[in-house]
Amino acid sequence: MVGINKFGQIVVQYFLGGTFYEQVTSQSLPRDTWSFIMVGISPKSRLIKIFLNGEIVKNTTIPNANISWPATNTAFSIGKNTTGEKIGIYDIDYFSGALDELMIYSGQLTQEIVEAEYGKYSPPSTVAYQIDIDYSDDTNRPSYHAIPDYGWANESYGLIYLQNKYHMFYQKNDVFLGIAQQNWGHFTSSDLVRWEEQNAVLWPDEGWDHYGIWSGCAIILNDGTPAVAYTGVDGAKAGIGTATSTNNYQTLQKDSYNPVISQAPPSVNMDFRDPYIWEKDGMYHMIVGSGISSIGGNVVYYKSQDFKNWNYEGIAYQGQKNEGEGQFWEMPVLYEFPNGKEMLLVQKTPDATPAITTYWIGQFENGVFTPDFEQAKKLEVVNGFLSPTVTSDAQGRITAIGIIPDEVDAAIQMEQGWANLFSVPQVWELDADNTIAIKPHPNLENLRGTQSTFNNLILENGGTNYLNSYSGRHFEMDATINTGNADQLGFIFGKSPDGLEEYKVYYDFSKQQWIVDASKSSLSPLVRKDIRTGNYTITRGATVHVRVFVDGSVLEVFIDDKAHFTGRFFPTLDNATEVDLFANGGTATADVTVYEITN
Repeated sequence: MVGINKFGQIVVQYFLGGTFYEQVTSQSLPRDTWSFIMVGISPKSRLIKIFLNGEIVKNTTIPNANISWPATNTAFSIGKNTTGEKIGIYDIDYFSGALDELMIYSGQLTQEIVEAEYGKYSPPSTVAYQIDIDYSDDTNRPSYHAIPDYGWANESYGLIYLQNKYHMFYQKNDVFLGIAQQNWGHFTSSDLVRWEEQNAVLWPDEGWDHYGIWSGCAIILNDGTPAVAYTGVDGAKAGIGTATSTNNYQTLQKDSYNPVISQAPPSVNMDFRDPYIWEKDGMYHMIVGSGISSIGGNVVYYKSQDFKNWNYEGIAYQGQKNEGEGQFWEMPVLYEFPNGKEMLLVQKTPDATPAITTYWIGQFENGVFTPDFEQAKKLEVVNGFLSPTVTSDAQGRITAIGIIPDEVDAAIQMEQGWANLFSVPQVWELDADNTIAIKPHPNLENLRGTQSTFNNLILENGGTNYLNSYSGRHFEMDATINTGNADQLGFIFGKSPDGLEEYKVYYDFSKQQWIVDASKSSLSPLVRKDIRTGNYTITRGATVHVRVFVDGSVLEVFIDDKAHFTGRFFPTLDNATEVDLFANGGTATADVTVYEITN
């Protein structure tokens, strides 16, 4: 076998006299670059030689024995992990790339032969992959939400504005749709709504982070250097590393002295991950998610003067699992609002699927966070969005983007070739009650296309077709509704003419809840078809302003520029595209504008 391992090192495996041997180079193949590999095995000369781009990188002796081959027919594969590793239904591979040419030579491999063969090629200076995946038949794939070209994505982090560009990083696996050999993906945007995928920027290496590169954050250092902090895992414990960039985050170089924090402090005994760093008063401050198994989740605190040497300062805030605050906290964020109040935001685990994002408002002083209220508030009205990354945009607005998971069977993700996506940008403000008010970022209006207006609608019990047979899967709806005396008011998306598929989102006045009903959203048995609810107060007879973003299989709802929730629906029928409003138990009125979005 001639191949590469998960660190990009060249691996040669062979049998001599029935005994297995393996050779591994210390050098790794450079990424996003064309490479030329030659391997020679000679039992007669008792040598194995490995060349990379004309240079010898391994030259060692081997036993004097015959090369042995399987006695029976054996499958021969090219471009696959030959050890047959799997996670669930997925074959584990470690790289995406292209095999340009493969040749087998007889005779001994010499430096002259290598130079002659290598000289036949004119390697390109850069390599660009045009995958050309055709998603035209995939009506469930989003078109204007941030999503990688293909592969698996998870938490967003490190949203930051630098040199007229927004950068956002995220957990990435572009080889198979599962959690293994995690690295950092990278998006850029000039306006927070049109995103371009860049090359990945961080990967596991041999040593302390060989098991995976996990979540972290981005920061511009005091000297102007773009930097990140990240979680590295060795398979037994996690530590914190740092990296810097010399080219506006297009690449990152891990610091040679990593890990800057080798393991969790002794005061905690749960997982330890997801650093969040900010600069204040000439010091760098870091919180990391963790917990104490017998007590609950917490965040631990470190500080540094130079971004290199970090001092542990204790537990910044301790939660109580007996009060429903979870045993472990992940993806913490500590962010200051313009009025000086500070937010501590976490995802508690174990919890519902997906994890629920909660927050406190208070003050962080002398390494301790003191909340203004004891019980954490939920960020979302109906759970379906998590791990937001937070920054200030070019105009100083506090802006957040989070992950919206698919929550479908792995077989669906394998068929579609992608998994999970990111929300549209939100603007956060703090109201007088220390509650985060969430509204769509104003730049989203730049996506609006063809407009359809439906004014003075009278929504009656049992009525239908209020939008004149409007259909679509990629649009924004802006609705102002006088709730009248209706018992229930809401929307229907992804409806087929025969009613076999429909996705209902509505408000129930008797329950004072928003309800996301996916029970008839799909004929597929592999997607979630539950009913989720969230408490929210609307007075009967009041006027409510709702903005809805539907993009393939993802739904986002903003209420009165105060609250937000998401949902997912995966219809199977090609004609499950109808959109409508409905009322039950009474009458309401509405003015509705629908904007087609193409991106």
